[in-house]
Amino acid sequence: MKYENIKEFIISTKSSKSTIYRFYNKNEELWSEIQFKNGKRLFPADHARYFDSEIMFDENKILRQENQSMRNLIDCLADKESLQHTFWQMDWSFFFTVAYKLERNRNSCFKQMHGLYDYLAEKYGNATELRLFFKSEPFTNRKGYHNHFVIYIEDNRLHEQVVTDIQDYFNYDRVDVSKYDRYKAGLFYMTKDGLNGEDWDFINNSKNTTADENQA
Repeated sequence: MKYENIKEFIISTKSSKSTIYRFYNKNEELWSEIQFKNGKRLFPADHARYFDSEIMFDENKILRQENQSMRNLIDCLADKESLQHTFWQMDWSFFFTVAYKLERNRNSCFKQMHGLYDYLAEKYGNATELRLFFKSEPFTNRKGYHNHFVIYIEDNRLHEQVVTDIQDYFNYDRVDVSKYDRYKAGLFYMTKDGLNGEDWDFINNSKNTTADENQA
């Protein structure tokens, strides 16, 4: 961790010495992180963010969003008969969002997702279990639909290559990917408005395909 003396910290925080010490008097747990070396106090440079209202607003916004996501997750897990609960119990590897450059309708998105899965299954189907759940949603700022999907790749050694293949498959479009975090309520977000017709599908090559689909 980088540390700054009081003069450097005053510049970093754009605050007076008295303001800085008042802040630490009110936040004793942060005061304990200050070091005392050669008769001088050294302040963690990272603490400067506490004096920036814009940064604190953004961090507070993220915390509120995460708190709401956790509330949503708890709500969906309370209903053990829901699709959210069923999918949440499954293992997943990555969470993807595909924003198409073309104006695609629900049927087109449905075909895109099945085309992707067929491509991956043909390439990796004999090497690993693949499982994919997708949802098509309308854009809020333009016409057309986009896709959210989660994918499970049983063989961890194939993770990087499969992600690259998916990005290449949609190289004309914008693709966002992150490791799946079951505590981020991503599956709840995908199913929050219900699942109807061509809006969604669950595809896999598991030996337990029938049982999995009956669950879903």
